[in-house]
Amino acid sequence: MATKRTQIAYRCPDCATATVGFLGGLSSVSDMLRLKCECGESALDIKRQNDGKINLSVPCVYCKSNHSYVLSPEIMMRDELTKFSCPYSGMGIAFIGDDESISKEIENSAEELSRIMASLEAETVSDIQPQDVGEDSMPPDPAIYDTLNFVLRDLEAEGEVHCPCDNGSYDLRFTDDGMQAYCKNCGATYDFYARSVSVAEEYLTIDSITLK
Repeated sequence: MATKRTQIAYRCPDCATATVGFLGGLSSVSDMLRLKCECGESALDIKRQNDGKINLSVPCVYCKSNHSYVLSPEIMMRDELTKFSCPYSGMGIAFIGDDESISKEIENSAEELSRIMASLEAETVSDIQPQDVGEDSMPPDPAIYDTLNFVLRDLEAEGEVHCPCDNGSYDLRFTDDGMQAYCKNCGATYDFYARSVSVAEEYLTIDSITLK
């Protein structure tokens, strides 16, 4: 049965234009898809790993650098929209879904970007990028996010993220103790006590998490 879940989109950190492309087949580990902005200054890469999982390298309109996300192929085939957020700003930077949900999320992300720019009195998107971000606001090691995001997405694909609302949309944010998974629908949370990559990697063996 064909899926409608065929599109992926991101916003270019150079020109701030939203770029939308169609997901094709990644039949082997040698396959890679590249979605490039028309301005030529950024590209989103999609590659199948040796273990069958999908690696996304997504340009970030906030950091002006790429963030890496690893997810199970099943997540890309689900009916609802999947949103990938910048671990520093919380801003949505990439989306996978059907035509309708992608179009709506592009509008939402444009409004979100406008609000951030207005709050920082920024005239262009470059004004909100790293030169204006203090060192204290940046986490010590982005690899912590990459590791725990993999854990969360893998458990989500297996149906092992349990939430009070039973219909959660999950994301991650940094905390003083590590990272926190949270449901965007009901606000329930789960804390990962990991302030180093080695501790974050210990969570790779867990079978499930329960948000409260």
